[in-house]
Amino acid sequence: MENNLKNRYIYAVTRHLPAKMQQDIEKELDSLISDMIEERCSNNAPTEQDIKNVLAELGTPEELALKYCGSEHKALISGTYFLVYKRVLSVVLPIVAAVLAILTPLGFFIGGESAQTSIIIGAIDISLPLMMIATNIGALIQTFAAITIIFAVMEYKKVNLQGSDFYDLPEIPEARLKISPFWPIFGIVLSISLTALFLGFPQIIGASINFNWIPAFDTQIVRGLWLPILLWAILEIGVEIVKLIEGRYTMRLAVVAVISGILSAVCAVVIFGNNEIMNLQFFVQMEHYHMYFEALGGLFDNIIMRPNLVIMCIMLAIIFFETLDVVVKAFQSQRS
Repeated sequence: MENNLKNRYIYAVTRHLPAKMQQDIEKELDSLISDMIEERCSNNAPTEQDIKNVLAELGTPEELALKYCGSEHKALISGTYFLVYKRVLSVVLPIVAAVLAILTPLGFFIGGESAQTSIIIGAIDISLPLMMIATNIGALIQTFAAITIIFAVMEYKKVNLQGSDFYDLPEIPEARLKISPFWPIFGIVLSISLTALFLGFPQIIGASINFNWIPAFDTQIVRGLWLPILLWAILEIGVEIVKLIEGRYTMRLAVVAVISGILSAVCAVVIFGNNEIMNLQFFVQMEHYHMYFEALGGLFDNIIMRPNLVIMCIMLAIIFFETLDVVVKAFQSQRS
């Protein structure tokens, strides 16, 4: 009992701390708790209540983790959410900045009209480089705001993912059922990058036909669908944040994943079920290649005439299998 409860407490404290701190703090806490138990019980075998009293003296895992981070104060975002929030921002913002540094020039130079346009404010001519810098800064501010809003809402609603009892410590998960922070953070970066690409620079998605770049999507229609696109991104980011907070596959995570998956599927249907989303000029140009795909017969015709439905089916399949993976692993974790 002593080792199990102590190890679970240490795990609950360290799992939200930076990786470089975890090993040292684990050793420090292990030694500290052992000393406190020995001092309290002398030569007697510690009871379960003795161990709980020692842990209560140290404080909740959340409080102790905040002390190690030097972030004990309450704010718009606090507690476990603040620990995860700092980690997400420290990793996501630099990567998103790098992605935008690539997408923005491509968007301006491939996009056509925007590449040839300058904005004049008063007597000041804002050149293309300044426009790109301003675009990047604006996108980063929006990314920061979106992540902050998600965490602030969770804090405001007091979404409790940790259990209400001080001693309701999380079990240390098996390696295969433990969620490495890398994958949720990668998922957040991917969601933000794809949203920035699809909503900000849809003209980049296309093909070079006869040395002319032809966008696959109608830019105006895509940007007119900004609400379901942003909602889809927020749902995906929300699931990844819950994964970071939980640190393992749980039934609560499965419920969140299922709800998010259903709503994301609705967004996918609204976006790619719209036949007008595709660029008509792209259709016309692709028709020139029909002779090369005659062996495919009607299949090629369907893909050419309704590629948005093909994309929709692919997106729905991805959403389904991602959700199924979380649910299956959550049940496996529950059984173990």
